[in-house]
Amino acid sequence: MNATARRVLFVGAFPPPERQVFGGMATSCRLLLQSSFARRVELDLLDSTQVSTPPPSLPVRAWLASRRIVRFVAQFERRRPDAVLLFAAVGGSILEKGAMAWYARLRGVPALMFPRSGFAIDDSERSWLARRWMKWAFGGARKLLCQSPRWQHFATHTLGFAPGDAPIVANWTASPELLALGKSRRPRAAAPLRLLFVGWLDREKGVVELLEACRQLAASRSFVLTCVGEGNHSQAGREFVARHGLESGVRFRGWLQGDELLAELAAADIFALPSWTEGLPNAMIEAMAAGLAVVTTRVGSIPDVVTHEREALLVPPRDRAALQAALLRLLDDAPLRVRLGAAGQAMVEARFGVERAADELVAILDGLQAGTQS
Repeated sequence: MNATARRVLFVGAFPPPERQVFGGMATSCRLLLQSSFARRVELDLLDSTQVSTPPPSLPVRAWLASRRIVRFVAQFERRRPDAVLLFAAVGGSILEKGAMAWYARLRGVPALMFPRSGFAIDDSERSWLARRWMKWAFGGARKLLCQSPRWQHFATHTLGFAPGDAPIVANWTASPELLALGKSRRPRAAAPLRLLFVGWLDREKGVVELLEACRQLAASRSFVLTCVGEGNHSQAGREFVARHGLESGVRFRGWLQGDELLAELAAADIFALPSWTEGLPNAMIEAMAAGLAVVTTRVGSIPDVVTHEREALLVPPRDRAALQAALLRLLDDAPLRVRLGAAGQAMVEARFGVERAADELVAILDGLQAGTQS
């Protein structure tokens, strides 16, 4: 680390090694710490990982958030940073990180907030009250880091940020290991083909529609669906499979990581993520990096970066028939699977690598420092 490195208080998902935590934010934080970013700035870390899944009750979450805010103030005052980097998820996480941003602003330190979900935009479109409290929460930030043009539009038109204070920093989960896997991928000739879902097994992730589509397709096509993850719909999903006699065609693996997850990505042919709402999902980027043909929904920031029929097949959310038709096309059309997989892999390699994100974050911090000095 050079002598002029900025000290950054980074609030994100940094669980201890003995605690297994899954999800997009934990993956993004881990990859960023493994990149050159951790050598180019001086990082003080504060873990804000959710303590359980499903989350605890609202009073418990409020108490835990207040404890983290106290720890934030203590770390801030003990080693005053040059900037604060705040990763925020949804709801209470945005309020909590907003309070931290306002504290930093009042103490004369710029805060960068990086929202990691599309729920905030959806909520604000449905409720004027949500727009009010989000405008307050994000208002403490000097810059709002945006995953996509959709987030940038929301930041400038709804939250009131100047365009220069809402830079786009794309998702960075196209790791070297995944890209190498994608480059070595060869079309599968033997049946059955393998479908893969990775994420929270919640209704909002389209799990119900996916299982129902697979039930319909199983009558005429040979394939295996592997579901990686757990969630509020885990038990109901397993009961659905048992009730319809789909045990030979649907596997539930729970959460996987490391070599086990790479093995599932290597074995798969098609990746399905029929979410009702999203920001820019890490799981989709990872599947594309691994060279899989992808079916996903036109929600959140996905249409900002993925073109229908070029890098993936996009279907409306909550539309089981459209999802089923898209999966049927990919099951029957090997050249289409190969074309989508290659195009998706090339796109994410060019746009979603971690070192590119590290360069962009360092440049933003440099700009803050230059602005302070001028």
